[in-house]
Amino acid sequence: MSEQDIVEWSSIKEHIAQSFGQDTLFYDEHAEVQREVADRLIASLQPWRDIIPSGPIAELGVGTGFVTEGIAELYPDRKIEAYDLSLEMIDFCKDTFSGNENLSFSVSDVEEVPEFEDPHYAMTVSGFAAHWFKDPAQTLAKWLEIIKPGGLLLASFPGNESFPQWKKHCQELGLPFTGNELPDVEEMVIKMSVGPAQVDYYEDTITQTYESADDFFEELKQLGMGTQIKGRHLTSDERQLLVDHWDNSTEGDITVNYHVVFLAVKRDFDS
Repeated sequence: MSEQDIVEWSSIKEHIAQSFGQDTLFYDEHAEVQREVADRLIASLQPWRDIIPSGPIAELGVGTGFVTEGIAELYPDRKIEAYDLSLEMIDFCKDTFSGNENLSFSVSDVEEVPEFEDPHYAMTVSGFAAHWFKDPAQTLAKWLEIIKPGGLLLASFPGNESFPQWKKHCQELGLPFTGNELPDVEEMVIKMSVGPAQVDYYEDTITQTYESADDFFEELKQLGMGTQIKGRHLTSDERQLLVDHWDNSTEGDITVNYHVVFLAVKRDFDS
């Protein structure tokens, strides 16, 4: 990566952090997809609960603590280190979990993976955050390297088949689709399968309903998900054209599909 690319990506990450920190209470109360996915991610952890090795747990992209709450309940005696780019999200979690001494919260760029002489963590968990990494597979693979043999990396993220309705209406109008590029699950699995690891994954669709396309776009913005990483923005006229076309093409409420991926990677014992 060139020095200019590093500077540009650093600026994008600052914008992501600011966007997610703009209204943490709104996020905590209205991020329905993120909360549902967090609950399902924790449920998928149940079979692994008692078989991961000793050691601390790392959480990447803590948000307002949807996943944190479940991990703390499953592992009340474990040290849990939770990280997020957003100072406001971290402060929110510090207040929410102030009575739990096993939890620590830090503002951190988790793409800068810490280094240890020996594998350090028993488990790393990332709920609906990996799609904000510049290279999700590479970043998660680096975290896997510092997980102890027998340990687990568990992640959820929206996959590249998300938002087909949005893409369809853009195509019909000849407008660029301005959603961010999302991880390709097959590519993720292939990259994560290199090295001593066993990779499992599960895909599903979560459908959200809105009164209008404008409500959908406004919610994305209010939840901090409006940062566009590549490509040009739509003009105000183009955006209105898209909203009107989408609304007029639908009887009643509009629906939006999230392609949700759950990834479990078990670190093998060294041979």
